[in-house]
Amino acid sequence: MTTIVFILFGLAICGVVFTSTWLIMKILAVAFGLLFFYAAFETAVKGHAKRPDYIFDDQGITDNTQEPAVVVPWADILKIEMTPNNAVMQIGILARKTVISQDEKNVVLTRNLVSNGNMAFYSIMIDGFKFRQKQFLNIFEELQRQGVKHNPSILVNKVLEKKR
Repeated sequence: MTTIVFILFGLAICGVVFTSTWLIMKILAVAFGLLFFYAAFETAVKGHAKRPDYIFDDQGITDNTQEPAVVVPWADILKIEMTPNNAVMQIGILARKTVISQDEKNVVLTRNLVSNGNMAFYSIMIDGFKFRQKQFLNIFEELQRQGVKHNPSILVNKVLEKKR
């Protein structure tokens, strides 16, 4: 559905070419239209990818959003938390000791030190914007179920927004 919306926006914006306006406006419209077509292409490719972004199994959590993919064993996971973040819910997974090779360790550790306030933890953020609400809640429940099964010491926290 998102791919179709991007294509329709791209076509609508490129339609400015057929109006009587300044040449610069036509060039800008085509440039923005091409950006929407590119977004449609990227969305379609990701939608038909053979590997999911995250895999939860007996080994742990496989984060395929990183290159190369990172496998976080259940024993290294400290916390699984669902929290509101602006307009969407997010699932945060905080872990330690996830990288093996020194080269990989340097890259991941540097990134983590910058983004986690000088704490050397590996974090995975699953954004609720990418999933429908029921799918998102099923992901959290599966993480909670497998996390407690494989590592009972994992802190599981579900924070919901207060109704106003």
